[in-house]
Amino acid sequence: MTLETLRARARVLMWLVTLPFAVLVLAVAVLAVALLWNGLGRDAGMMVIFYVPMFIYIWAMWMVRQALKSIAGGALFGQVVPRLLFRVGAALFVGALFNVLGVPLLTRLIYDRGAYLAFDGAAITLGVVGATLVLLSQLLAQAASMRDELDEFF
Repeated sequence: MTLETLRARARVLMWLVTLPFAVLVLAVAVLAVALLWNGLGRDAGMMVIFYVPMFIYIWAMWMVRQALKSIAGGALFGQVVPRLLFRVGAALFVGALFNVLGVPLLTRLIYDRGAYLAFDGAAITLGVVGATLVLLSQLLAQAASMRDELDEFF
């Protein structure tokens, strides 16, 4: 695959990631308008707590879009991907952790409802994938550093 093909595919993927990103941002805007329309009552705070993981996942999608944009613009793949994997992995891990621990704990402490933690298989899987991406990003960064060091010899 040539460098130009990689950039063209990154450009297409960037726009494909933009579509679900825009849909989620629109959904957040609709939720915010609905909260304001119905008045900021007791349940408004609980809704905000429940949607915090979604904000973290939206941020992860934005990071993917920005990385693809950088690659499409000519940034070096080896410099962009480790940083992308770290950011997305951290976002997935933190979002999943907040989903399993933060949401139920805050709901219990503030509103005296629910359990202290929740078992959510999907969130736990996202957390494991996120932690794995963080470790993988470190391996890729180290490999890129070693490749640069070897390139200096030649």
